[in-house]
Amino acid sequence: MEEVTNLDHSAMLKELLRMYISRKYQEDALYDDWHLFQEYSWLKNNNKLDELFKEECLTNRLNDEHYRG
Repeated sequence: MEEVTNLDHSAMLKELLRMYISRKYQEDALYDDWHLFQEYSWLKNNNKLDELFKEECLTNRLNDEHYRG
């Protein structure tokens, strides 16, 4: 598996990180590439990358409920 060293070519990962950081840190969230990559590195090093999958599932569920009315 190729190691992620920056987010330049990982648009989906970058978006998942933005959503995750937004929910986790709320008004204190920082969205620049450096902070996004630091959060990714922390999640990876602490074996918590599944949090991004959970975020995607939550977002999809909320979007589905929104469109259903």
